[in-house]
Amino acid sequence: MRKKTSYLRILFWGMLVGILATSMAGIVAYKAYHSYRAMLAPKRFDAVSPVEPREGFKLFTASSLDRIFKDGKTLVKPLFSNVANISAARNEYESFQLVIQTQDASLRQVALDFSDLLDPTTGARIDKGNITWRVEGYVPTVKPYYPVKFVGEWPDPLLPLKDFDVPAQTTQPVWVTVYVPKETPAGRYRGTVWLRTEGKSPREIELDLRVFDFTLPKESSLKTAFDLYRHVTPSRYPHREHENEIAYQARMEDLNEQFTVMMLQYRMNPILNIDPTKPEELARVDRYRWFGLNNFSVGRKGGTFQNNWPEDEDQLESLEGLYCAYGEILTLNNLLDFTYLYTWDEGDIGNPKVPKVCSMVHRAHSGLKNMVCYHGFWDPQEMPEWGKDIDIWCFNVDEFVESKMRKLQEIGKEIWMYVSGPSGGTTPNLAMDFESMDYRIIPWLCWKYDIRGFLYWCVNWWEKVDPFSSAANTKWEQNANGLLFYPGQDGPVASLRAEVWRDGMEDYEYTQTLLANLWAFEKLAPETGYQGLIREIKLVLTMDESLIRSMSDYTRDQEVLLRRRNAIAEKIEETDQMLKKLLSPKQKILDTGPGQ
Repeated sequence: MRKKTSYLRILFWGMLVGILATSMAGIVAYKAYHSYRAMLAPKRFDAVSPVEPREGFKLFTASSLDRIFKDGKTLVKPLFSNVANISAARNEYESFQLVIQTQDASLRQVALDFSDLLDPTTGARIDKGNITWRVEGYVPTVKPYYPVKFVGEWPDPLLPLKDFDVPAQTTQPVWVTVYVPKETPAGRYRGTVWLRTEGKSPREIELDLRVFDFTLPKESSLKTAFDLYRHVTPSRYPHREHENEIAYQARMEDLNEQFTVMMLQYRMNPILNIDPTKPEELARVDRYRWFGLNNFSVGRKGGTFQNNWPEDEDQLESLEGLYCAYGEILTLNNLLDFTYLYTWDEGDIGNPKVPKVCSMVHRAHSGLKNMVCYHGFWDPQEMPEWGKDIDIWCFNVDEFVESKMRKLQEIGKEIWMYVSGPSGGTTPNLAMDFESMDYRIIPWLCWKYDIRGFLYWCVNWWEKVDPFSSAANTKWEQNANGLLFYPGQDGPVASLRAEVWRDGMEDYEYTQTLLANLWAFEKLAPETGYQGLIREIKLVLTMDESLIRSMSDYTRDQEVLLRRRNAIAEKIEETDQMLKKLLSPKQKILDTGPGQ
């Protein structure tokens, strides 16, 4: 008996040592693999400025897609120039960077001034109050498990300073944004940017803005779902001296409202998780709708809350009355079409609890929509009953398989996608240490693959770190994952990534504006013979391989993207003019949509 016991002990300890050794070997192999990939990662680009120094420093411009480091290097070949040339539609924000490179001496008390922008042909004017500037702050990154071009100080927070200093032998970009008001006539507008600094003569940069003859809507066409963790905000905003708890909570509520409004200004819909039975929460929705909210989640259960549905089936069924009330109230307030339930987040596809929850929601009210997030795709041929009550399928971008997605689209499922932590692959991400093209290309990818929505898990994940001092805001060796806005002293501070994201969302509106014109001409084609024009429109709207080859393979050349954007804009102007002559009013056709 003792011998048998000894053999069992030896067997047990042998198995345990084997498991530990295998696990450690796996971890070592995993880290070695990613270290090897990191060594193979391409390096930054040695950019050359387009001007010679004057009075000890250089001043020139760069595109909003250029990522500029303190040593003057960039991530890809930049679009440097000695003038600022930008274009935008009405109700669009368009940015460029003003780059300062010092030599042996520092610059002190640097600030920017602007003239009004004037169209010399028509005399039309854009007031300089529509131009803002912010200094690009730098945040140190940590070495991640995924390959990056650089570990160190990355440009990201856009600081609204009155003036600033630039140390010697430093490259400092400034982010300049022009907003084109809705009433602005189309044309070419010119103005001047002045850089003023202590002890130096003012330096000028010419600003040339082309305003396209169409207006972007305030409400985005692409649905989005970005979560603001309201409970995290206080971690960067402590109690003030002599501030009581009531005043503190009111200040935190006001700060969260500021962050929410800023998200909407950057075309990010907050998830919200509204309780429709509470009038004060419906009032919040009304306020956010004014800022462009077009989509939000309802209820206090589901993916945002770690899938906190009752385990007991009777308790689950008891929620039917509550969700029926949600549906009726939302219908009464004309909000049902803007809502979804974030019903389930990740886990195993085929989990038997998911269809029970989705079925309960549909029985409660047929107009409520279930949205689920998973890494892969449900196969309706393998499990035909499992996902029948799922309305919106949101997949992780790293798990994209077009053939599987098309199966779901064919049976009427609305498709969204999401990004979370960087995978180490080449799909786009919103973390800090990626090329700016990654942030801008996401809406273009949605357009190419007919993906109707995009979800991102958090915009203010700074609970454990001061995000101005370190980009290591997660425990997973990532840099600024889940952090798109910074906790400024007086309120939210936007990131460079948020700006580039908004540019991509505005690009998406270009495609939708031209698509509406395409529908109109398809209605008219049999009578007017515009088939050639229809082919031209479809060609410019097709995301061919010069722009996007796959979800993980797309152009890194910003000139390719900008040329396509401008080609779409010019085709909008051309077709708008033609439709104005052909239709009165045009909206009668546009409202019908394609094939109706």
